[in-house]
Amino acid sequence: MVSNYYPGDKNYDLELNIMSFLEEKQEEDSTSEVLIKPVCTGDRLIIAGSGNVALNIYKIAAILGYSITVIDHRAETLTRERFPEASELLLGDIVELMRACDISETTSIVLVTYNHEFDEPALQTIIKSPARYIGVLGNKRKVTAYFSRLKTLGISEELINRVHIPIGLDLGGELAADIALAAVAEIQAVKYGRPGGFVTIKHINKEFVEHDDLF
Repeated sequence: MVSNYYPGDKNYDLELNIMSFLEEKQEEDSTSEVLIKPVCTGDRLIIAGSGNVALNIYKIAAILGYSITVIDHRAETLTRERFPEASELLLGDIVELMRACDISETTSIVLVTYNHEFDEPALQTIIKSPARYIGVLGNKRKVTAYFSRLKTLGISEELINRVHIPIGLDLGGELAADIALAAVAEIQAVKYGRPGGFVTIKHINKEFVEHDDLF
């Protein structure tokens, strides 16, 4: 059997163990049936909204290997044709569906609902979750209003400060694809604990440092 992952990938050892287990079972009894419940250990992205920005976020995140859930109340845009590689398409009450989601420390959440209609109530629902990243599409006026109401609800400054509003790194551009690229770039920066600025050589270390081969 050939692994779908490479050494160093967090799924690599898990898959090798499963492969080894299956091979042992096949050797013991070629007629035995083995049932394995898959365990998702990778990064998950939940997108609330299925408009153009959401679609472009989905496309970029899919390339990066995210398990993607898209939630919306609009059946005309939440389709398998638009989101063929999504793990889940959840149609219905956005806030209730968001509340029911299993959110962990490897989950990123983007709120880009139609006309911002459900962004704020969805944010209030998930702000206390352990999500690694929470981002909301909005302008300065909306940001001020959202944060003001969160404080009124007794949400701590620590929780409020972890919300990224408006969403995305400052890359420029106003097209849906521009905004999506900035959003996913910010998600990646948070994932890897990076500031999201230009890559530069701050200083040259003259001391000898051993490196692995790079090429």
